[in-house]
Amino acid sequence: MLLKDGIGRREFLALSGSVVAAGGVSVFAAEHEAPKRPAPPVTPPIRYSLDLGYRAPRSGPVTALKNGDLLWITTDPEAPYLSRSMWKLSRLALRRSGDGGKSWGKAQILQRGSKEYSVMSFGLRRLLSGKLLHVFARSGGYDYETGTPEKSLRELFFQFSNDNGKTWGSAQKMTTGERYHGDVLSFEQLRDGRIVYPFCFLTNVRSQFAISVMYSDDDGKAWSRSKSILTTGGGGFESGASEPTVVELKNGRLWMLIRAQTGVLWESFSDDRGETWSSARESMLPSSNAPATALRMRNGDIAVAWNAHVRSNYARQSLVVGLTSDGQTFQGLRELDLTDFTDDPSASIPHTTYPFLTETSDGDLAVSYNKGNWSRHNRPTFAKIGTKWLTEKNELVDLADGRTGWHTIDPGPKFSAAQESYLLNDDGLVLNIARHPQYKGTTGIIRNIPLVTDGEITVNLRPAGQEAYLLFGNSLLDPRDPFEGCLRVRFSGDKIYAAAGTEQNTQNNRRTTEYHYVSHKIKDEIEYPQTFKAGEMLKISVRYRAAANEVQISINDGERLTLKTIKMLGISYMGLLVGESGQIGFRSVKTTLNK
Repeated sequence: MLLKDGIGRREFLALSGSVVAAGGVSVFAAEHEAPKRPAPPVTPPIRYSLDLGYRAPRSGPVTALKNGDLLWITTDPEAPYLSRSMWKLSRLALRRSGDGGKSWGKAQILQRGSKEYSVMSFGLRRLLSGKLLHVFARSGGYDYETGTPEKSLRELFFQFSNDNGKTWGSAQKMTTGERYHGDVLSFEQLRDGRIVYPFCFLTNVRSQFAISVMYSDDDGKAWSRSKSILTTGGGGFESGASEPTVVELKNGRLWMLIRAQTGVLWESFSDDRGETWSSARESMLPSSNAPATALRMRNGDIAVAWNAHVRSNYARQSLVVGLTSDGQTFQGLRELDLTDFTDDPSASIPHTTYPFLTETSDGDLAVSYNKGNWSRHNRPTFAKIGTKWLTEKNELVDLADGRTGWHTIDPGPKFSAAQESYLLNDDGLVLNIARHPQYKGTTGIIRNIPLVTDGEITVNLRPAGQEAYLLFGNSLLDPRDPFEGCLRVRFSGDKIYAAAGTEQNTQNNRRTTEYHYVSHKIKDEIEYPQTFKAGEMLKISVRYRAAANEVQISINDGERLTLKTIKMLGISYMGLLVGESGQIGFRSVKTTLNK
């Protein structure tokens, strides 16, 4: 069953809680004219969840055929479905769509597991020759006691189809010289026809992975191994360099992104078509201990999807997609999907993660990924994105469709962390946020905005009380923490204070994996040189230039306050947070990009 995501204005008004009509008793009358809402210039992503009716199926690769059809492989559990593990037996199911992903046909079983091994799909691609290449793994088990390959086994296999996936050849083993292989979400075929398949493998260092590459010059019949082995260090379960992705840049250089445990993706480069690789190093892309997937599109641009969330080891609550031409400068970093925060920070965290990418026949991006919880109810999810959405230079977010697309803290068993109410007037809706009297700590809402490397963010809001915050970050912010972000504006009575985050090495392990990242702690504040009336609607302008590591803040077109920021890719998240005595009335945020 396919479930479409989204909520319209009428549904929002029915579900939103208290809406106060203009002219009623409300302190939120508008001094500043609300921005006129233009017609949406591009279509946002369309998402469908594949609900198969049983626990924890796993999304796998998606690919586009020449006739426009899409193929999608999922790893489905065999009965018993309710086992404690993700699955004990599994099968690889191929489904076909002829309408761009709106509906999917009956499952075709490609591989079945047995009592000796389970199966999982890693890659599916239409080659330049027209053949389909499918790469998958047979897993015989992992030795949790030693965390070494001696008693662990997970082997790679591949198979071909010459008729667009209707029939498939027998499985052949890809001999890498290793025993246990981790997940891989993509492989690359170079312009000259060489196939490059990066893989990660379990080393003799307890639970630590490393990376190498297989390549083929005869359409996948025979494979050779790279001379290079890439490492990133680390310690504990699922540590080291793992789950790589490789793409060919416009200049012919190969670029690899690597999952690690340092708060960023790592990268490596090859100048000889994948035979040797540079030592792995940290990239500029913020990420938790989660994989990225990169895809070279027909125009040469590179699409990258990953979890831009760094605060803990398995933080996977924001899945973003960006575009780059060189692996160094980026556009977009738009949030494809999200999950909310739990009211209990120690509870199991829902995810939206493990993306697979393909380009459709009409030039859009198709993304398959996982949403939910691995052991409870994970849903394979499919999304279609127009690339213009990733390159749009102007975006206005108001409340015309409610609080759609914002992260919040899930309601607890007795009450919500935040109390929200709405004013509806001729200029649109204003959302008022206050902390629930029984909730302890800070609360709020977080939103992704287009990546700002050179541009302006304009926020219209009304602060009240002593503890109201406007936060900006280069990765997903936490609505419970007003002291971590790249930039903070704090409202206290009639005064306003601004501060840029400073770098601080932070450790936040989860389970047994060591996880270190550089956090951005708010410390020294500067008071804005003007004061404002209580209850006044403010127009807050934030101009940011990544090249200069500089941000300028002005309020109601007043004096500009200049702050130096840490070196970062750009600003891509905004948060509205309140403490015990604070309130924020939010009307809109407009992002304008110069580049």
